[in-house]
Amino acid sequence: MEFLYAAELKKRFTCYGHFYELVMMAGERAKCRSVLEIVDGSILQENPSDISLLEPDVVVIMMNPGSSHPKDIYHMDKEIEYPQNSGSLRKTLVLTQPDNTQYQVMRIAVFKGWSHIRVLNLSDLRDPKSGSFIQRAEALSGIMGGHTHSLFCRERAAELAHALTRKSTSPILLGWGQDLGLLPLVGQCLKRIEAEPTCTVPSAVHPLLNAHPSPMLQSKKLLWLETMMKELEK
Repeated sequence: MEFLYAAELKKRFTCYGHFYELVMMAGERAKCRSVLEIVDGSILQENPSDISLLEPDVVVIMMNPGSSHPKDIYHMDKEIEYPQNSGSLRKTLVLTQPDNTQYQVMRIAVFKGWSHIRVLNLSDLRDPKSGSFIQRAEALSGIMGGHTHSLFCRERAAELAHALTRKSTSPILLGWGQDLGLLPLVGQCLKRIEAEPTCTVPSAVHPLLNAHPSPMLQSKKLLWLETMMKELEK
């Protein structure tokens, strides 16, 4: 399998994200990203926010947005408190800097001929360190309204249903990693998608966990790609 490098992938795909500041009932705040839309040149991008209303070729669920951030350093996050009064499913999307994990998704898209990939996460919390992220998620579970950082919470059911809608019967790709601290969020997610077909690279750590798409070594990245492609062909 040819390994396409970032320079080539950046010519093919553009990333747009919806960034917001979660406001909880006791006044706590958290920087978040609810979705990442990865599109190639065949998708109209004159008004990027319209992409949020399209049906993608595939949906991918990962751990959290990591260090993802808008390219525009002057971007101001909209404040959101759940449940929202607005019933609109259209999201304000802005240009976003891709990372190594997203490049792996793009590589799968090239080989499958996908033009539009929607990336969701177990949690919207933006934190580049998995250990810190899991601690924050655990802490928020004890705060009124704190659990709404996850798209898979009850209050965000309509938003999730729209986000999961896709063009075909392609399975949802799962790639949230192998940290046992994720299990509460994973359990919540799996309840919401139990009727959906899924595809993943299994983990030996726990049956509900899976291999992260972008391990450090390139040989391991290639192994993940090859294994995921084989799973998709089944």
